[in-house]
Amino acid sequence: MDYTKEYLKYKRNKKLKGIFIGIGILLVAIIGSTYAFFTYSKSLQAFTLTSSGITASFSSGSNQINITNGYPISDQFAIQNLDKLDYIDFNISGNVEDESQGLTYEIYLTEKDGNTLDLNYIKVYITDENGEKLKDPRIYNSLDYTTYSKDASTGKLIYKLEGIPGNYSKSFRIYAWIDKDYEQNEVSQEFSFYVNLYAYNDTNKLGSYLIKKAALARANDGSNCLTTVEEDGITYISGTKDCIDFNYVWYSGKLWRITAIYPDGRMKMITEDPITTIFWGSTVEYNGSWIYQWLNEDFYDTLVSPENVLIENAEWNYSTDENSTPVKPTTIATQKTVNENVGSLNAYEYYKSYQNTTYGNGYLNIGYYWWLITPYSSSTVRYVGGTGTFNGYLNSTSPSWNSYGVRPSIILQSGISLSGSGIKADPYKISGDKEAATAGTTLLNTRVSGEYVTFKDELYRIVGIENNTTKIVKVDYIRDGNNVVVNKKFASSATFGKITNTKTDDYWDYYLNNTWLKDKFEIQEDDENPEDTYDTLLEKGTYYLGEYRDDASYKKTICSDSNNTGYIKPINGENACERVNNTYTGYVGLLRVGEMFSSQLGSGYNNSSSMWLITPNSSYVVRYVLNYDSLYFDSSMLDAFAVHPSLHLKSTIVIKGGDGTLEHPFEIE
Repeated sequence: MDYTKEYLKYKRNKKLKGIFIGIGILLVAIIGSTYAFFTYSKSLQAFTLTSSGITASFSSGSNQINITNGYPISDQFAIQNLDKLDYIDFNISGNVEDESQGLTYEIYLTEKDGNTLDLNYIKVYITDENGEKLKDPRIYNSLDYTTYSKDASTGKLIYKLEGIPGNYSKSFRIYAWIDKDYEQNEVSQEFSFYVNLYAYNDTNKLGSYLIKKAALARANDGSNCLTTVEEDGITYISGTKDCIDFNYVWYSGKLWRITAIYPDGRMKMITEDPITTIFWGSTVEYNGSWIYQWLNEDFYDTLVSPENVLIENAEWNYSTDENSTPVKPTTIATQKTVNENVGSLNAYEYYKSYQNTTYGNGYLNIGYYWWLITPYSSSTVRYVGGTGTFNGYLNSTSPSWNSYGVRPSIILQSGISLSGSGIKADPYKISGDKEAATAGTTLLNTRVSGEYVTFKDELYRIVGIENNTTKIVKVDYIRDGNNVVVNKKFASSATFGKITNTKTDDYWDYYLNNTWLKDKFEIQEDDENPEDTYDTLLEKGTYYLGEYRDDASYKKTICSDSNNTGYIKPINGENACERVNNTYTGYVGLLRVGEMFSSQLGSGYNNSSSMWLITPNSSYVVRYVLNYDSLYFDSSMLDAFAVHPSLHLKSTIVIKGGDGTLEHPFEIE
C-alpha cells in the first residue's frame, strides 16, 4: 500500500520529521522524512473488584508490533485498510460462579507519562475480532475521563459492555492513528497509552467506584472544586460544603457522609448530624468512655444487618495528639487503638476533611459541637466547635466538664452495593439495608430508628419501637401561628407531668398533654371518659426520669442498677437493665438524655433555640440542650425553652406510602 499518496492528499506541502505513537509501552525509531516506523510493546492490565473470575489476555502472542501508519491519515482511509494496519488484539472473559450476575466491562486507555504529541489529534478505534465496528473513530481527548477504585487509576473510557452474563468471552482489537488535520512540526514527539480492563457487577455497583467517580466529576465540572486528598493509598473526601455534595448515603434510617476510601474498596462514613448529646466520661481514653459505650450498645442496636454491611471489629486509632494541627495517628509514638463495630472520627481524619479549604468551610462543619475520639492530653479530649470564631475549629476540653453531640462512624465492607446519585435529595442507598415498605401492608412498628414519618401534616422521626408502639419525635420545634418557635417553662416541678400547684399553659407538661394535644389532634374534652377522647392513632407511653449528673453515665437516665462508671452490656441484643422507678406515663412527652435524637435535629433548625429534655439533673433542675448542641441544666420554673414533643403510635398503624427518607417520609393512615 502506498501510504505516501494518501498522506500527500492531505499534507501536500508538509514535511514529516518524526512522529512517535503507539499503544502500550511505546519505543519509537524515526525512519526517513515521509513516514515513520513505530515499535511498541503491548500491555493489557486486567483486574476486577467483584469477582476473581474475570480475566483478560492477548491473543496475538507477541509483545511487539510495528506500526507503519505513523503519519496523518483520514478515518476513511484507515478503516478501509484495517487489514494492513497493526493492532492490539485481546480477549476478555468472565467465569463468575453466579451466571445471573449482570457484569459490566469497561475498556479504558491510560496515557504514558512524557507524551508530547497533542492528544487532540490521536484517533482510536475499537472493533470485535471480526472487524465489526463497536464505536466510530474518536479523538483520544474526547473520550470520557474517569477513575477506577482498586488502585485509583484513571483513564479514558473507550468501550463499555453492560449486562454481560457470568460466563462470557469476547475478543477485541484497538487501532490508533494520527488524525489527518495534524500539523507536523520539526520536533520529534511521543505518544503512548496502556489498555486496561475494569469489571464490576452491574446490579451491585461498587460504592468506592461510584464515590471516586462522583468526586472526579465534581472536580472537573468547571466549578474549581477540590474534592479529595490522597495519602498512603487512602482517598479522603476533602473540601467545602458547596463542593462536597456527592457523598451522601442513606442507611438504617440515618443520613451519612462518606469521608474516606481505602485501597481495598472499604469506605468510612459518619452521620450527617449528631444523633445524641452526652458527656464524654470519667477518662480521656476512648475505649473507657461513655461515648464508646453508647456507640457500640445503644447506637449499634439500631443498625440494619450490620454483619452484611460494615466491618465488624474494625480498628479505631485514638492515639493522643498534642499538635495544634493533627498528625497522622500511626506516626505517634504511643499507639492507642481499639477494635469495635462503631467509632467516630479522630482529629486527623477531621483535619483531612477540610485540608482543601478552611475548618470553618469544611463540609463536616455543621454548626454544632461534637466529639472526636482523640485525646489532646492526659486530661482533655478533642471536639469540634460549633459557634462564633470556633465554628468548625478543633478544640479540647475536660471529659467531664462539657457534653457535646455524638456523630457515629462506621466502615463499610469493600464491594458494597450502592444505588442512587449521592446528592442529599437522592442519597446512595445500601444493598442489605431495611427492605422497602409495602404500601397498605407494612406496619410502622416494623421499621427502624431514624426513618421519617409524616403525621398530622408534620414531620417526625422514629426513635424506636417500645412495647410494639412506634415512638416518634417531632423534627421541628413547636411553632405558633406566625411560625415563631414557642418557648415555655418546663413544669411546675423538676418531674415532668407532676402538676403540683397549677394547671396552666405556661408549662410544657400541661400544655402538651392538654391544649396542644386537643388542638392538634382535634380531641374533644370528656372529663368522665378521658380515655375515649384521644386520637385512635395514639398510645400512652412510659418516659423514664432517672437523674443525669455531669459525673454520671447516661445509663442513669433509665437504669437503676447503673453506677457512675458502670458499663452494662446488652442482653439478647437489648440494652436490658433494671428500670428506674421514677417515670411519667402519658400521650405526649420529651426525649431523655442519651436517647436516639435527643440532640438538635438537623440543618434548618439548628441554632434556633435551646430545647428541654425530660431528664432531671436533680430534684430542682432539668436538663436542656443548648442551641449549639451541648447539655446544660436549669430550673424547671424559671427559664423558657423550646421542645421537640414525643408520641407513641399504636401497633396497628399501616404505612400507605413513602420510603422513610427525609425527601419521601412514610405516610400513614
